[in-house]
Amino acid sequence: MRIIRISSLFLILYTYSNFTFSQSIFEVLDSLKVELKQSKSPSDKVTVLSELTWFYVQVSLDTAVIYGQEAIGIAKELNDPVLLSQAYSDIAYAWMEKGELVNARKNYQNALDLRYEIGDSSKFYGTITNLGSVYQRDFQSDSAMANYLKALAFFERSGNERNADFIRNNIGVIYLELKNYRKALEILEQVAEYREQNEDYYNLATTLNNLGSIHKHLGDDEKSEEVYKHALEIYQEIGDAYYTSTTYNNLATLYNSQKRSQLAIEFAEEGLKLAEQAGATYDYALLLSNLAQSYSDLKDFTKSRQYYLESVEGFKAQNAEEDLMTMYLLMSPVYAALNMPDSSGYYTQEYISLLRKLNEQEILELTSDLESKYQSEKKDKEIAENQLTLRTKNIQLFGSLGLAIILAIVGYLLYKQQKLKNRQLQQEVELKAALAQIETQNRLQEQRVLISRDLHDNIGAQLTFIISAIENLNYFDPIKETLSHRYESIADFAKQTITELRDTIWAMNAGQITWEQLASRISNYLQNAEKASSIKFDFQVSETLQAEHKLASADGIQVYRILQEGIQNAVKYADSSTISVKVFQEKEAINLKIEDTGKGFEESKVLPGNGLYNMRKRAEELGGTISIQSETGKGTQIHLIWPAKS
Repeated sequence: MRIIRISSLFLILYTYSNFTFSQSIFEVLDSLKVELKQSKSPSDKVTVLSELTWFYVQVSLDTAVIYGQEAIGIAKELNDPVLLSQAYSDIAYAWMEKGELVNARKNYQNALDLRYEIGDSSKFYGTITNLGSVYQRDFQSDSAMANYLKALAFFERSGNERNADFIRNNIGVIYLELKNYRKALEILEQVAEYREQNEDYYNLATTLNNLGSIHKHLGDDEKSEEVYKHALEIYQEIGDAYYTSTTYNNLATLYNSQKRSQLAIEFAEEGLKLAEQAGATYDYALLLSNLAQSYSDLKDFTKSRQYYLESVEGFKAQNAEEDLMTMYLLMSPVYAALNMPDSSGYYTQEYISLLRKLNEQEILELTSDLESKYQSEKKDKEIAENQLTLRTKNIQLFGSLGLAIILAIVGYLLYKQQKLKNRQLQQEVELKAALAQIETQNRLQEQRVLISRDLHDNIGAQLTFIISAIENLNYFDPIKETLSHRYESIADFAKQTITELRDTIWAMNAGQITWEQLASRISNYLQNAEKASSIKFDFQVSETLQAEHKLASADGIQVYRILQEGIQNAVKYADSSTISVKVFQEKEAINLKIEDTGKGFEESKVLPGNGLYNMRKRAEELGGTISIQSETGKGTQIHLIWPAKS
């Protein structure tokens, strides 16, 4: 199960009336509600609504969002950039804690734009840090670290140690996420010491949660439990339902890893009550999955199945596909133990399908990021070169003016020469910094390519492990005879996934591919399909297209996947004896036609599924269109058209 790592959110909101953590959060909320009713002006009302938004994050995320939206609406009517930027920042905090990272990033960016216009440097860099927190929760560590370091330099220069402490904490969490546990331990222990000395107990508890995770990874379970319980005591005293539930989840995960199942159940059940109270739907699903694992370890497979099904619904609602994949893998042996082989095979298949989908998405996103990064670096380099030329001309101009001044006023010349030297030194420093930044970006580009290569190797190894594990299951009684053919089918599917993954990586590394290369892979795919069925395939590619046309690797992948989906649908449903595939060019467009002579269908009577949606989505990404024409008894034609690119 997942241990929740907590990043301290950096907040420079307003000067709150100081309250001690012994004061109940509910007393603060009640006081703010009274203040809201007594507000005499719209601006006062916005200020109180923003405070309610921030404090309600600790109690009810849905309520926090409602107050935040109301604050934004009034601030817009007032056209007050200071109040509006604060309202954007507060609701972004609520969205982030709710797991809605897109909404969080959008609102923080709105706050950042307004604060830049206002010229409020402290809040500007505070918002930059908050954006770093959003990137960190979205597992974009490089973007998060860049934001943190930019803000940390400002606060260290300005002597704002408290704000610098928040940033150091989050940098420590990044090292934790990157599994550099020794470095993370070194930083976070210093952060914890600073916060305890300054009686910043609320934020101390977040650091303790992360230290508990580090000690667990380093194998010191006793220390991990001690630190988690310290954090739990602080959150319970404060009355923070949300973070108390996350700490309960961390302890339940720890106890499950120690096979202390009954204790894990007690803590997970307590966490469920608080997660429901705080509206933390994602954490609620995590706690359910912990309960499912506990009951599985206790051999109570009926209860385990119940909690796994509930957690799956929760993760689906949050679109948490990685967690879903883990649930599918863990559910398969539970159903096998319940003597439900069909369900066991189904969830194993769901696991493999989702793994394949996530791998393809990650490769395509990585390819897009690399291309975007390359173009950005190229543009930055051109700008730097232009600036260098301009600065050289400026130096020459200032030198000529200096000579003229020497001939006129010797005393004034000495002053101007000194000023000129200072400016030249500053320009040289700026130029060196720009060149160093370009060099750093180039190194980052190389690292991303290495990551792409490692991604390929790791995924291949994981799938190979799955194949081996499934084949070994054939030797386990009493389910060997019942599930043997299903495991063989799943193993074949995983092997095919490896082949398709290698095709994708090949195309990605090629940069550009020819139609001759793509046609060869399509031909091999159709030959395999013909061997596996009684269908005759006819594949034709225009000779001109094969000889002359090239296409981007990403476009080639899209075309190949559309063709695969079309062929699979025809084989499954068309009941056709022949299927023809033709690729040709007409004017400035390339055409792909897939035709069968099967039974056809009426499109209005067929519910569109993920396959048809994916085909249309891929066609849109190619910049083209796809049409499907079918008539009962007269077969089906799929026609893809997209613009030829030189």
